[in-house]
Amino acid sequence: MLSVKAIYDGKNIKLLEKVDFNEPKEVIVTFLDKEPIDELSKDLYKLAEENKSFDFLKEPQEDIYTDADLKVKFKK
Repeated sequence: MLSVKAIYDGKNIKLLEKVDFNEPKEVIVTFLDKEPIDELSKDLYKLAEENKSFDFLKEPQEDIYTDADLKVKFKK
């Protein structure tokens, strides 16, 4: 199975990537709505902010890593 992005102009579907198939293929076309996805993202971020699941990481005893634990040091 292969997924590629495309644009539908109201009449035709134009693939945004090259596809190498020499025979007819069955496809599934999904039309994406921008607004509900954006609203869903906002709701998920809000839910994550309100969730207490990772609050334990704020405890001092959970802060067990230092810069010495890094395999690669990044320059600032």
